Amino acid sequence: MDMTEEKVYHSDEKVSKFHDAINHYATEQRNKIEQEVADYKAHELENAEKEVLNEAYRLIQAEMAAMRNKIAREMALREQDARRELLTRRQQISDEVFANAKESLTKFTETDKYKVFLEKAAKEAVPLFQASDITIGMKPGDEAYQSTVKTAFGGKCTFVEDKTIHLGGLRIISKSLGLTADQTLDALLEDQRDWFETHSGLAVV
Repeated sequence: MDMTEEKVYHSDEKVSKFHDAINHYATEQRNKIEQEVADYKAHELENAEKEVLNEAYRLIQAEMAAMRNKIAREMALREQDARRELLTRRQQISDEVFANAKESLTKFTETDKYKVFLEKAAKEAVPLFQASDITIGMKPGDEAYQSTVKTAFGGKCTFVEDKTIHLGGLRIISKSLGLTADQTLDALLEDQRDWFETHSGLAVV
């Protein structure tokens, strides 16, 4: 190989190596860019997935909250309805009980025990009513018992017909003493309502 051929050979070799170097660099750059693109896509995909998951979580939480509120409202309405029904039923039972009690007391006033009851009520009131203006109210139809009550009371009283007394008993009044003793069967029965509501087991809480 002469000098000219040797120079050409070395020149071609340098060109070849230069091309190889350029190709290698280009390949590295391409691979680097492709990796960066892949990493970017993966990062964006991961962010998108996280955003989708976060949005899904928010939607689920919102749905659960709405469902809980709906259930709470429905339960409150059902509780109100149940309470209303229970109150209505309790009132019905109470009315039935006291209607029966009223009937029993009415029958009681038709027995000899009623006279004993009036005598006892009058005697118990005597110590409290030491005055000359004693008025005793009795229901219409109880005039037959006035003499019995007057004797038990010691004779110091006058009688009036009291149409607000429906079942029987005595309502004793002294204006000078400022005293009223309601010993009517009506009052005794009414006083039992609070006791009945407390002890009947029908309390609504």
